[in-house]
Amino acid sequence: LDIEFESGMIALTGETGAGKSIVLDALGLALGARADSTAVRVGEKQADITAEFEVADNAAARLWLASQAEPDADTVVLRRVIDAAGKSRAQINGRPASVAEMRELGAKLLELHAQHEHQALLRGATQRELLDRYAGAEDDARAVQAAFRGATQASDTLTHARSAAAVIARERAALDTDLLELRAAKPNAAEWDALSQEQSRLSHSNELLEAVESTRATIADDDGVSESVAQLTSSLVAAERMDPLLSEVRQLVESAGVQLDEAAQWLRQYAGKLNLDPERLQQAEARLSSLFSLARKLRVRPEDLQAHWQATEVKLAQLTAAQDIKALERDVVAAQTALSVAAATLTIKRATAAQKLSLATTTELPDLALPNASFNVTLTPHAEIESSGAEFVEFAFRSHSSLPFAPIAKVASGGELARLSLAILVVCGDAASVPTLVFDEVDVGVGGRVAAQVGRKLQTLAVNRQVLCVTHMPQVAAHADHHFTVSRDNALSPTTNVSVLNKKARLAEISRMLGGHEVGAATEKLAKELLDTSRR
Repeated sequence: LDIEFESGMIALTGETGAGKSIVLDALGLALGARADSTAVRVGEKQADITAEFEVADNAAARLWLASQAEPDADTVVLRRVIDAAGKSRAQINGRPASVAEMRELGAKLLELHAQHEHQALLRGATQRELLDRYAGAEDDARAVQAAFRGATQASDTLTHARSAAAVIARERAALDTDLLELRAAKPNAAEWDALSQEQSRLSHSNELLEAVESTRATIADDDGVSESVAQLTSSLVAAERMDPLLSEVRQLVESAGVQLDEAAQWLRQYAGKLNLDPERLQQAEARLSSLFSLARKLRVRPEDLQAHWQATEVKLAQLTAAQDIKALERDVVAAQTALSVAAATLTIKRATAAQKLSLATTTELPDLALPNASFNVTLTPHAEIESSGAEFVEFAFRSHSSLPFAPIAKVASGGELARLSLAILVVCGDAASVPTLVFDEVDVGVGGRVAAQVGRKLQTLAVNRQVLCVTHMPQVAAHADHHFTVSRDNALSPTTNVSVLNKKARLAEISRMLGGHEVGAATEKLAKELLDTSRR
């Protein structure tokens, strides 16, 4: 099967046993539902399900994809391959993914309002998030989550500080000892190399002076190298007059003479500055020994002592702050206060919206064959504020005013639950942010008048989103913008066909749904009237 669904309301119809559930089952598997071998046709090796969704306007889905480092795109493709043993592989945009990831993303793409085990509205998180969107409190809910993280972190830091107090005290004492010596020594990053050079120069000053003076004398004395080079230069000057080709050689020798004179001058100055002070040598050696001993004790290189000193100062400051229990206790109080304020703000908005949503949804129920039913959003305070807020949000239902309210999962039948979901979503409007909604059993056990109301509400819901409805009622199907039929070639055929209907075929299908297999002119006329009156 290869089906493309347009936007708006889509009706999926067909005779009982035609295989309408195959579409919902395939969607469920593509969105992370539990897989088993029954998904694979007998005799086949595997089932391969692919679902492609447009996400250009789906901020939640795009944000999730971005968090998974997925390339930015206007569509996302979910694929599930199930083998004959019931084992499955999942992919998101061609990348291997876990079924949990597929479910997480799928919840931002589509809501399935069907049997209890697949009902999106039964999840507590879905109920809470829907109420927050209806209340316009999504930012407040995020503020509570952030405040909860801050309070938890502050509390954890305090707990750690208290339990680690003895360890921190010992570490601080060791750092204090190290810092006493470092502060006294005041090492400098460049000092070690400079002192090492000075110590070497001082300890060899006599040898250096002898070598320097000998070299200077060889160059500059009356019979030294400099005088010889000067004589060579004079000879070459005379020869150059006879042959200009000697000019280059004369320049080289003349340059050598200049450099020798400069070298002799430098050596003379060096010898004059050379320190022969034994006391200064002792001072340099003592300082080097002191720095070396300290470096060995602290297990660092002598030239790294200054950096180690700075790092130790920072670490001690951090430990001092971490051991300031009173300051940490104040941080916890401040964080808890911020959490309480944020949670209280959210609670006020939730309480107001819960009352409004309860009343508005209950008002919708009589149109959906639930004349005596009531809907109520309950807020039950937590013992302590949680990341989701100060209260537990729960959707409750009763089918008659004489009955007590109970969680919708425990008291609503499949059909009641589907129609209740429809009523809630109609009331919530754009707050129901998932762009695709799927309804099954929404018309179970209702008559034609109520089915028409169901169809109108589905049609309203589909103004700004895609709504897929599996239905047996012509009054519901007639309201669809697009109509598909599901059929089999014969009752024993394993192959299911899904076809989109044109205007003529749709009239025939609505007629069949109204009159069964015996379709006459009166039935067709009624079908045409139903289609005409059901248009937007």
